[in-house]
Amino acid sequence: MKKVLWVNPSFLDYRIPLYDELNKLYQNNFYLIYSKQRVPQRCIDKTESVLKENALGLLTETNVSIGKKDGFANSGISLPFPKGLYRLIKSVKADIIIAEGFFQFTPWALVYAIFNKVPILIAYERTAHTERNCPVWRRMYRKFINLFIDGYVVNGTLTKQYLISQGVSENVIFTGAMCADSFHLARKVKMIKPEERSYLKMELHIEKKEIIYLYVGQLITRKGVSYLLEAWKEHILNYPSDHLLIVGEGLLYNDFIQGYGSMNSISFVGNIDYSQISEYYAIADVFVIPTLEDNWSLVVPEAMACGLPIACSIYNGCYPELIHEGENGVLFDTLDRTSLLNALAYFHLVDLKIFGEKSMKIEREYNPQNTARNIFKAIQSITKI
Repeated sequence: MKKVLWVNPSFLDYRIPLYDELNKLYQNNFYLIYSKQRVPQRCIDKTESVLKENALGLLTETNVSIGKKDGFANSGISLPFPKGLYRLIKSVKADIIIAEGFFQFTPWALVYAIFNKVPILIAYERTAHTERNCPVWRRMYRKFINLFIDGYVVNGTLTKQYLISQGVSENVIFTGAMCADSFHLARKVKMIKPEERSYLKMELHIEKKEIIYLYVGQLITRKGVSYLLEAWKEHILNYPSDHLLIVGEGLLYNDFIQGYGSMNSISFVGNIDYSQISEYYAIADVFVIPTLEDNWSLVVPEAMACGLPIACSIYNGCYPELIHEGENGVLFDTLDRTSLLNALAYFHLVDLKIFGEKSMKIEREYNPQNTARNIFKAIQSITKI
């Protein structure tokens, strides 16, 4: 069995089930290199429990940030100086390498792959929309790197289209490489008893509401929550029994509390530990994501796995795969108030239970097991070329 190494400096909980599945497919010959300074300790603990000695954490790393960082892609650059990274890559003696993106730890992985004639793939997530402000020098750098890359594993069709537009051959781009920690979340939601759901609603003062809309994510400009909140003021005039539940924190949290905290139809929960997020999926009726820019939001398949219909921004790169309008959700333009209002009102006209069941069915195609098999097939295809 071939030895596979994934070099990924930073990840969160959602990636761990995928790494677990890949390790099973490769019969404990799957290795992961990551930065212990970037990955939260809870994720380090989970990863080490799954991969054991195959989880190789880099201890020392320095990062220098240049330019503006406002949450939007290409608004700044982070230059990594990872001490001992090349030695760590070399120690694995991998037969195949997967590197995360074009930069960060990838140059070290690429140099090793070139000198040791090891096939290398890039796991990539960006779309034409997220890269609309990409500077020329960065595009030229990526085209140069592409000369040495054997293939790409990507999240969906929008990323594939973007790579093709940048000169990458369609034959070496493999979709279906992104998933959420859907199984564990869905199981947790099923285990939450009706009385527990009722108690949480009572604590949040939303026990008698008609439709509970849920947003989970950062409260920053890029996520578009300000547009949702402004539209909500109009929505609630027509649907006074609805409620909006906002889970998360960020630079705009205090501004939102000051501007909308007095509205009885909105609850700002703040930051919630990942282990408790299932409780909020359990009490919601509809998940809404008003992002202005996202590659492939993991909260969308998470919510779908938990049985929620989806109201999704057209600026979210996951919509072609995950949102089937008229079946499990609706799309809207965050920057168009009428479009957003129509999307919110839409769920008063449909069967939420049927839409939620369809969400679960669609999401199962993108669970960790299927995603691991997609990557496995991509590696097989590349090594045969």
